[in-house]
Amino acid sequence: MRLTRRSLILGVAAALGFDPSAVPRSPGGRADAAPALSRSQLEDLVAFAEILVGDGPLSPAERDYLVEHIERRTTQGGGYYLELYRTSVGLLERLAGTRFSGLDFSRRLALITHNRLSSSTVRPEETLGRFPREVREVRTRAVPDLIGGYYASPAGWAVVGYSAFPGTCGDLARYTSSER
Repeated sequence: MRLTRRSLILGVAAALGFDPSAVPRSPGGRADAAPALSRSQLEDLVAFAEILVGDGPLSPAERDYLVEHIERRTTQGGGYYLELYRTSVGLLERLAGTRFSGLDFSRRLALITHNRLSSSTVRPEETLGRFPREVREVRTRAVPDLIGGYYASPAGWAVVGYSAFPGTCGDLARYTSSER
C-alpha cells in the first residue's frame, strides 16, 4: 500500500473521530450518488419514528419534519444513513410480516414493544432474537437518530414546552415590553 498525503490526512481524520467515508475517494468526487429511499421505505421509517416519539399518530406537520430529517440524513455519511434506514425497514418488514406502515398504531406499538426496538440500550447478556445484528443496529443507531431528528424539529421543541423554535420570533410583545 502506497502512503499518500490524502490517505494520511484521512487516517488522521478518522483517528480524531471524523467520518472519512463522507470524503470523496478521488479528486473528481463520487461517480454516482446513492439512490434515495423509496416512498414505501420512507413511510415505514416515519411510522416507526411515530411509535418512538409519541403516544398516538403524529400530525401531518410533525410527519413532514421527520421526512425532512430522514431525507437530509440519506445524503450524509457517504451512504451510511441510507444503509441504516434500509436495514431498519427490512427488519421491521421481517418482524411484521408485511409493510410496517400498513399496520395500525396499536399493532405497530405492540410489535416494537415485544421486540424492545424502542430501547437504544443493549445489555451484554440480552438475547436479540432471530435477527441480532439488525436489531442491535436499529436499536443503537437508528432509534437515537430518529428520536433526535424529531426533537430537533419545531414539533419536538413544542413537546418539551417551547412555544417557538430557536431562531423564530415567538411573542413580539414579550420582546418589546418591560418585564413584569
